[in-house]
Amino acid sequence: MGVYFLEGGANQLPSKVVYDREYSAIALAKPGDINWKNAFAGASWFHITGITPAISQSAADLSMESVQAAKAAGCTVSCDLNYRKNLWKYGKTAAEVMGELVKHVDVIIANEEDCQKSLGIDIDVDVASGKLDTKKYELLTKAVLDKYPSLKMIAITLRESHNADSNGWAGCFNDRQRFYLSKYYEITDIVDRVGGGDAFASGLIYGINTYENRQEALEFAVAASCLKHSIHGDFNRVSAKDVEALMGGDASGRVQR
Repeated sequence: MGVYFLEGGANQLPSKVVYDREYSAIALAKPGDINWKNAFAGASWFHITGITPAISQSAADLSMESVQAAKAAGCTVSCDLNYRKNLWKYGKTAAEVMGELVKHVDVIIANEEDCQKSLGIDIDVDVASGKLDTKKYELLTKAVLDKYPSLKMIAITLRESHNADSNGWAGCFNDRQRFYLSKYYEITDIVDRVGGGDAFASGLIYGINTYENRQEALEFAVAASCLKHSIHGDFNRVSAKDVEALMGGDASGRVQR
């Protein structure tokens, strides 16, 4: 089993992650190990993370096989780029691998560093300044869609990292028809930010499949990930009702009895 160890940060001390994935089942898995016909029977959506192809060459080959098989099965394919510099150790760069893999993807989920490191697309976003220029993110989403014409849409999380305990949080979305920007949340006294991106990704997939309005889908994703910052561990335990309450403006945090 692949594991990781988290040293939680606070205030000006950043959190640190140590991965232990070598010789795990997924690191050793290779093309042909999974019966994709059976795996995708009855499925309509397949999601993959950029962490998997970063672990080993065989995992990267399996990742490519998986997205190709998912497309052949008629699934919508989404990919959270999830660039992790400490995992790309087997001789390939993220850009070499992910640049090819996303050619078989419909929906990309990312942050600005993911686009720079995994796709080689840089539009001069200063992630360390603590203040984000949303116009540049509109240009970034357009640059990604222009480079990969088979993509249908891209969503990017917008994090203003004031310190480990205080972040600004929002998201944007481009479906080739329109650029969407979510409402902005100021998150203070963060309990755990690890898993916030996964909460956004799962919230977006849920939102796209639940709401007809793309703006609502984005708002659900951002609200879900906002709430995740108040929960220990990397699993978001809030309900859809909790998320929709925040979407509707209930951010009081009052005790519910």
